[in-house]
Amino acid sequence: MDVLVLGGGYAGLLVTRKLERRLPDSATLTLVDDTGSHLVQHELHRAIRNPEYTDDISVPLTELLERASLREAQVTDIDREARTVSLADGDELGYDYCVVAFGAQTAYYDIEGLRANATPLKRLEHAAAIRREFEAVIDQLGHDDPEATTERSGRVVVGGAGLSGVQVAGELAAMARDRGVEDDIEVLLLEQLLTVAPGFPEPFQRATHERLEAQGVTVRTDTTVTVVDERQISTEAGGIDYDQFVWTGGIRGNDAMGGDRPQVRADLRLDAHTFALGDAVRIVDADGEPVPASASAAVR
Repeated sequence: MDVLVLGGGYAGLLVTRKLERRLPDSATLTLVDDTGSHLVQHELHRAIRNPEYTDDISVPLTELLERASLREAQVTDIDREARTVSLADGDELGYDYCVVAFGAQTAYYDIEGLRANATPLKRLEHAAAIRREFEAVIDQLGHDDPEATTERSGRVVVGGAGLSGVQVAGELAAMARDRGVEDDIEVLLLEQLLTVAPGFPEPFQRATHERLEAQGVTVRTDTTVTVVDERQISTEAGGIDYDQFVWTGGIRGNDAMGGDRPQVRADLRLDAHTFALGDAVRIVDADGEPVPASASAAVR
């Protein structure tokens, strides 16, 4: 019996560790991951302000596995009928059972100019890029050329006020304080919906909003981004000049799934031989209601 687990994030690693203990010795178990490391995703924002934190949140998967084999490769397609997985290097893996646990990719919603002008936060290199861009904004504010300085707004925008956006905005505001430029830099957090932390209880939303403002973050809700160019974000309410734009405004399925996040119920089945969990899918309960995207809900 050949078993594949696709993705070495929280869900994929947890499933792999459980299968290592439960599968018979005759079964082969392979974890396929495109980076070869497990990233502690919910701590990724900390690496923006503290790059030395990188080693604490990225662990080689080989150090975490017992009997499973690791295949470091990008999955490009899953043929559920043929029960095969295609890899970017041209190889193809067959399976008797497969667990899809890719996680999710950043969604850009076909907003003109968004992908080209905003930095997401999904990988360590994204955290490093956000830090470099923020430091460049600070350096430019002190530029010797007055004309160049006046062309800069000193505004850093974070699009999307889910948990990732809230965390990023907080880190950037803290970086501004660390550098003594909090009066020169505006960290602006945009959210399309009416509150920050959408989907969470109202007391949590209120406390989060208050905490952001106490940190010096400007919060603007009910704001939809429509077009982005190199210097301005267009919204339904008007244009916003910016020097840096970080996008945390949503997720989509993996390209190997056609960008889709299919819906599954508690049994996590896509079909008799293929399962999916984590951010790769949308999980609903027995009443068809969405299950919160949290670790506690996932374990239950």
